[in-house]
Amino acid sequence: MTKKDNRELILNMVNFYSLFNVEFIDLIPDLTNTEITPLLSKILNFIHFEGTTTASRISKKLNISVPNTSRSINALYNLGYLIKKQDEKDKRIVYLSLSNKSLNLISSVAAAGEDIFLERFNVLSNEEISELSQSLLKAQNLIIKMRDLYEDKKTMK
Repeated sequence: MTKKDNRELILNMVNFYSLFNVEFIDLIPDLTNTEITPLLSKILNFIHFEGTTTASRISKKLNISVPNTSRSINALYNLGYLIKKQDEKDKRIVYLSLSNKSLNLISSVAAAGEDIFLERFNVLSNEEISELSQSLLKAQNLIIKMRDLYEDKKTMK
């Protein structure tokens, strides 16, 4: 890629991210309730998107201090929203995933706002919606591939 192509790629990614945040930030369910604070909601959503993860990754990606991450994870675990599983080889590593209670909460909140959200797409034809969906899936798969290959390359060094 040329330097111009690199700049264009980065600019396109930044512009898409900005537009997506402005138009579709409500895609991410607000799970706040009597038990769940906004911070805990942010962590649950991160784990939902990430899949199985670790406390250190949550801390790093969400820019939350390690002690605050630890307290939040313990609160979520004690409330029954998280499952902890210790690594077989390295007992210091604990993997976190969502419990059925979390998945039920996310599903119920997402379903409540789904109709309102889908109204935005009524201005597009079925063909345009299908094209958008396929494009987003392709972008998602390419970003996952890029992330995984980059992580593999880093660990090989």
